[in-house]
Amino acid sequence: MTATTAPAVVGIDFDDIPWEKWDKPGAEGRVKLAYTGGLRVRLLELPAGFNEEHWCERGHQGYVLQGEFTIHFDNRSVPCRPGMGFVIPGDERHRSQGSDSEPTVVYVVDQVPAA
Repeated sequence: MTATTAPAVVGIDFDDIPWEKWDKPGAEGRVKLAYTGGLRVRLLELPAGFNEEHWCERGHQGYVLQGEFTIHFDNRSVPCRPGMGFVIPGDERHRSQGSDSEPTVVYVVDQVPAA
C-alpha cells in the first residue's frame, strides 16, 4: 500500500476569497490569503504612505501589481514598481515603505505553516 497526499492547489481564485484586515505597526491594509503545499500565498493591499515599523526576518518572493514601494535592508534599499518581481532571502531582515501617492498591491509567497 502506498501513502497518498492531497494534491496541492493549482489555481487560486482571489475573486472568491474575502478580504481580511492586515495589520502591522505602520502598515495597516487588507489581504486575501490561501495556503497550499506548505506555502502562504497572499494578495496584499496597503494604503499610500505605509511605513512598516518592525523588521521582518522571513523570506518572501512576489510580484508588484500596483504602486511603488521600497524594501529597506540594513545596508541598502531597493525600489519596486509595477511589473517587478522580488525575492527576499530568509536570512536578511527587511521592512517596506510605500510611496505617498498611491496604494500598493503585491502578490507575495512565503513558507509558513497554515493558520
